[in-house]
Amino acid sequence: MKKKTKHILIACILAAALIVIAAFTVSGIGDDKIPPGQAEKIPESTESQNNPTPNTTRENTTFIDIHHADGGRIILYPEDPEFPAIEAECYEQIRCIISQIKTGFSSAELNAMKNNGTYVAINFSAPTTFETSYIVDGSPKTITIDEAIFFFDPEYEELIITPMQNAAGVWGTSRDREELKKLADPIFQKF
Repeated sequence: MKKKTKHILIACILAAALIVIAAFTVSGIGDDKIPPGQAEKIPESTESQNNPTPNTTRENTTFIDIHHADGGRIILYPEDPEFPAIEAECYEQIRCIISQIKTGFSSAELNAMKNNGTYVAINFSAPTTFETSYIVDGSPKTITIDEAIFFFDPEYEELIITPMQNAAGVWGTSRDREELKKLADPIFQKF
């Protein structure tokens, strides 16, 4: 009889263990996926300081990277409620480009600026072409970009920076950052 009780006890323990494992699997505990509609907060780490766009972003998905100089970073995806308004304002900032600034930043300089700055960046899933307000040879200039960075630091507030392989395109815009700041402020409050 003792042997039968021992087998029943072991079977109960195994059944309980399977139930716990199934509960974790169904609930997503331990899963690194962010549920739709929730912004992904990226902790500051050595990896993100050396690579401002860490590998934690989704492939083939446009995302918005919001970074504060005091620390903290949030990635927004199209299903996040804040995404559409910030995306529209980023597009408007790009549309209002009125000049190309004859200066540039190396990748190392731009990474340092991003690590120490407060900005919103939009990263496109594929190179995206925009018509700007910048008139060249009598026509609006079009630019094709992978990313556009909008710093809130006073020194760079009137610039849009578009990273390229060896340097960064630097553009002047006629649009101020007030609307973008207003949209980003609630997100900065989450830091």
